[in-house]
Amino acid sequence: MISPGLNSSPKALHIVLNGVMEDSRVLKCAWSLGNAGWEVLVIGSSPHSHRDTFTIGYAKIDRLSVKVVVKQEAAAKVLRALRYYKRRFEAEFLPLKKPAVPNLRKGLSEILPVALNFAPDVVHAHDYTALPIAGSIVESLRKAGVKAALVYDAHEYVPGVGHLQKPLRDMYTAEERKYSSAAKAILSVSEGMSDLLIPHLGIKNRPDIVANDPLVEGQMASKRNLRNDCGIGADVALMVYSGAVAPQRGIATAVEALRKLPSLHLALIANPANKTVQNLVAGAEDVSERFHVLPYVPNAELVSYLSSADIGLIPIHHRLNHEISLITKFGEYMQARLPIVVSDVKTMSEEVIRLGNGEVFTAENTEEFVSAVSKVLDNPKKYRDAYTPERLAERSWERQAEHLVEIYNRISNKVPQAREHMRFEITEPEKIQH
Repeated sequence: MISPGLNSSPKALHIVLNGVMEDSRVLKCAWSLGNAGWEVLVIGSSPHSHRDTFTIGYAKIDRLSVKVVVKQEAAAKVLRALRYYKRRFEAEFLPLKKPAVPNLRKGLSEILPVALNFAPDVVHAHDYTALPIAGSIVESLRKAGVKAALVYDAHEYVPGVGHLQKPLRDMYTAEERKYSSAAKAILSVSEGMSDLLIPHLGIKNRPDIVANDPLVEGQMASKRNLRNDCGIGADVALMVYSGAVAPQRGIATAVEALRKLPSLHLALIANPANKTVQNLVAGAEDVSERFHVLPYVPNAELVSYLSSADIGLIPIHHRLNHEISLITKFGEYMQARLPIVVSDVKTMSEEVIRLGNGEVFTAENTEEFVSAVSKVLDNPKKYRDAYTPERLAERSWERQAEHLVEIYNRISNKVPQAREHMRFEITEPEKIQH
């Protein structure tokens, strides 16, 4: 029997198989629960060969060796290729072979001792990759006398994850169904995702929606100015895209539109070393003076940085998970009070039509994109007026966090005492000494 210790605050263990630092949802969950009185420990995957730790507010983040780390780029490419062809071989020639859960053995060996020592009241699995590990840990905790409630935070809809081969997709689906039946709460990011999750997971109750909206309180004035970084004045039309870049994100449509809108500029806030970004730059030499690739800014400064643009872009292609999501940048553009031009993916296009805060075009259709952008530039005030204080409050993390805390208090049957509020600040990682 494990003693839960003398600390009266209920405890939450969050598990995610990434480096945490760039995962705004994980960080916001941990920060909000910490301010609400929960003792929060986040276990992530170290990007180094060593363990390290940092904090955000009251929450502690430990990054452990739960995944194999390969530093050399060439070796990493070889290993990825080998894994890819191994999955292809198994899918074609060994269709009855059930693949092993990636990182399960290593993850359990690293995290279970920490979990047993921490004795959490809630174990929160972030995404389908962490769920098998988190579910196994909850089972082990209960055998040790710790009645931990499992929360499954479904960041994505597994059948819509394009890179998963069928054997691995089927395996993760089986794990999802197994542990969803035991979960005290299942979280979804949108109503559209919930509609799909109910039959997919075989559940009767609708998941609790906790949208990944931007934090309002923690916003700070940006140290940089978007227009200065582009070398343009306030009177120059500017559209902006911020975030991850891949072919299916549709940035090529916006670049092509520059050729049809000769006075318009495009700012792409992304990793300049990204292969897709480099390909876009290489193919846009004729409009290079109006196509600006800019590095990321701190998340707390992003809304301020975006606010001097004229339009926020979401030109993504039709993919299953794109259809059901209200992605983070949707809320970020709203908080920056930018009119939004979005492709006709279901959930976000319906929201733009409902709010009247932008225009919709058919995905990958440059002519319609040009028309949508032109409509916004002709009457920007019409779209900005949609941003009433009430609507902006709806699309804030603060509103979502209230619901998250209510869920935690309900499933744990505990109501912690809120602490003195701490700001949304991340400390520098420190190496964990053994």
